[in-house]
Amino acid sequence: MKIKKRILSIALAGTMALGLMPGMTMTALADGDTSTYSLTIPSTLTVANSGWNATNGISASGTLEDGKKLTVIASSNGEYALVSGENKVNYKLAESGNANTTYANATEKTAWEFTSLSDSATTQTMGIVVEDYSGKPAGTYTDTVTFTASVVNAGPVLAGITENVAKLRFTYLSSLFTWDYTAVFEKNNGTFENTSVSAGGTNTQTNYSLTLDNSNVTIIVKPNSSNTGTFTFSTNNNNYSVSPDGYTLKKIEIDTGNGYVDITNAFTKTS
Repeated sequence: MKIKKRILSIALAGTMALGLMPGMTMTALADGDTSTYSLTIPSTLTVANSGWNATNGISASGTLEDGKKLTVIASSNGEYALVSGENKVNYKLAESGNANTTYANATEKTAWEFTSLSDSATTQTMGIVVEDYSGKPAGTYTDTVTFTASVVNAGPVLAGITENVAKLRFTYLSSLFTWDYTAVFEKNNGTFENTSVSAGGTNTQTNYSLTLDNSNVTIIVKPNSSNTGTFTFSTNNNNYSVSPDGYTLKKIEIDTGNGYVDITNAFTKTS
């Protein structure tokens, strides 16, 4: 896994400019397999107006072991808002856009996949869609975006969980509180028992549950006695869903006997 941060800024006075830090190329040997890749993150761009602003995209080259893919996940320190004091300019990362693209109608994209690599770079498009900032006060608005690159299984990562996984560690955030919860489930006679839960690093009750059926891994969390959340992970693909609103997946890790492996980036939220 490789992590690289980018600082985005926009100066609201005269010419509008939004920039990323200088372009970065990194070459990495993926942990645990023979995949190697070189990844290039966007360099700089100028914001001529609100709406769609193209970048040079995200490029990758190299080799992937059979059954593997390269994922790149973006996350924002400022919840995808450029901030200057108490003022904000919202933006989205997006795959495509044109002169008619606005912040309101743009489709956000924060994850990219490369299922095959070669010596020649493969480029996937990425742009930044900025809301109308004409009414914002002058100042320099900034945000930091972190790009995390990982080589993961191309197939369903939780397929064969009963046979192959000894422990599952799960971290989530509830809108009811400001701290993360982490629960550990350990396999015992083919089922997974909740052996520990911590809230903000402090141990708390262990009344969570993990159930399995032919298609799903379902985790029910209880941040307090009157609220529950349900996370459902498919074992047939790498999709997951969350209910109700207000619960956010932070990390899911599995231990197959050699320590925990972070598989969060393999999943796509469907609802």
